[in-house]
Amino acid sequence: MTRYPGPAITRTNILLAVLFTALSVIVQPVKAQSDDYIIVYKSHSKKQNMLKRPAFAVSRNFNIIPAVAAHLDANQVKQLRANSDVEYIEPDYKIHALGGPDADGYSALDIGVLSSPQTIPYGITMVNAPVVWPRTKGAGVRVAVMDTGISMYHPDRGNVVGSVSFATDQNSVVIPVEDFHSHGTHTSGTIAAADNDIGVVGVAPQADLLIAKVMDNTGNGQDSWLISGIEWAVSNNAKVISMSLGGPDYSLALDTACSNALAAGTLLVAAAGNDNSIAPSYPAALPSVISVAAVDQSKNKASFSNYGPTIALAAPGVSVYSTVPVGSTTIADAVWSSTSHQANGVAGSAPGSVSGQICNCGLADDSNSQNTCPDNVAGNIAHIRRGIITFAAKVAHAQSKGAIGVIISNNVSGNFNGTLSDSTPLVVASVSQADGDALQILAQSYISGTVSVSDTYGYKNGTSMSCPHVAGVAALLFSAAHYNITPQEVSDILFDSAQDLGLPGRDDIFGYGLVDAYAALILEKVNILAAFADNWLLACSSPDFCEGMDTNHSGSVNFKDFAALTQNW
Repeated sequence: MTRYPGPAITRTNILLAVLFTALSVIVQPVKAQSDDYIIVYKSHSKKQNMLKRPAFAVSRNFNIIPAVAAHLDANQVKQLRANSDVEYIEPDYKIHALGGPDADGYSALDIGVLSSPQTIPYGITMVNAPVVWPRTKGAGVRVAVMDTGISMYHPDRGNVVGSVSFATDQNSVVIPVEDFHSHGTHTSGTIAAADNDIGVVGVAPQADLLIAKVMDNTGNGQDSWLISGIEWAVSNNAKVISMSLGGPDYSLALDTACSNALAAGTLLVAAAGNDNSIAPSYPAALPSVISVAAVDQSKNKASFSNYGPTIALAAPGVSVYSTVPVGSTTIADAVWSSTSHQANGVAGSAPGSVSGQICNCGLADDSNSQNTCPDNVAGNIAHIRRGIITFAAKVAHAQSKGAIGVIISNNVSGNFNGTLSDSTPLVVASVSQADGDALQILAQSYISGTVSVSDTYGYKNGTSMSCPHVAGVAALLFSAAHYNITPQEVSDILFDSAQDLGLPGRDDIFGYGLVDAYAALILEKVNILAAFADNWLLACSSPDFCEGMDTNHSGSVNFKDFAALTQNW
């Protein structure tokens, strides 16, 4: 894919960018390399031959490139570099979430609660998404989100049609998809938060989401995790891949994977970086990826946004309001004896409010009758004391007994903020030791109560917040096309229809300008009319069927095709 079809990028600019990258590698201190590597073979057949008799433990096997990932010692690296079947070996570089720093007077995360009616965040309006919703809301298009996962029980999460985790802990154990960081839930919400009369709404609220967890709950990952996610997205028919992440190290393996994904028909979008620097961030700086810079509510450059010759588009990235994981805040309540008690939502909790009898379950470790939920907890609320086993195990025990809610009381003074290892359908909140001691006595006889955890939303800054705006607009364009529009055609339309914010034409601050859904869909109409006229009554055949204008594959372009192409105009 040639990123910029117009004359805005000159040979001189490209040479300067390459020279800057080379110089930055020279002047930066040498980095301590990880023992994790990506080994790329000269062909898939040569890789398969190795897999029949592996000389090392393979941690990941890729199909999108002829490569594997592995943990290698120095001797193994030396042997592989001498192997004639191996094309190259490179470190498995680190990547991280690009949710931004405090900037322009806004905190990086400011939690709030929204109730009806639904609010449209300013960024959704700025990119003109609501204007095109009468024509399309992104239905039928799959957008893959490479991030920290998603809060599965958030009522505004959008239509998740598939999810997988490629993130692992230090023991190589796969980390659940549930988002305990907040970054992935936030970016997913900007793309496709549900249009459901509560909370917020995304750019393309009817698009389908594919969630790939490629960073752990600290917001860190590796190129091999991302390559796995890209491969999975392509195999699951994603039209758009959104990557609000990056790192300073160029990876040829990642570059090739992105190029192959584009060739397979998937558009890739990434955050440009938050260092207010010309230094490239990867994958955004790759030629097959649309690099997105950030602007504020006044369409000015965000103070943290990267810039340079690889910037393609700009989108809102300051004080962006979207979904964050349920239970990740203190917005919770526990009521008994007609009194509200201060409670914290436990991260991973389902949202909502449940009422019923409160039943003592002790430690809920099933060690004896005092530490086991009674049978009458079914359909009611379990009160569990903190200690011995994990919160997740306690909640799982209560769930197995049929509980609909859980109150976990502390075992030291004060309250606490707890986290489950995965999501749960139960409403879970924590209370202080003092409240737990009182509840333990009250629950020995019949007492009813209510536990509530509110839906949560928050503000974030960063090019990570800009990237999903562009991904969402791309989804709208794919959905509206009604013919086999290619990623190259979509990117060209996005570039040509963007609102010019800086110097005339493309510039290094805003790229081609602010992404604009309405202008993009208007330009798509113009392109359809031009292509229809060019192919009118011509004989058409596979595979392109007259640039997609022969919609019913009848062998020619006629008025039936025009009706199909313009049915939602």
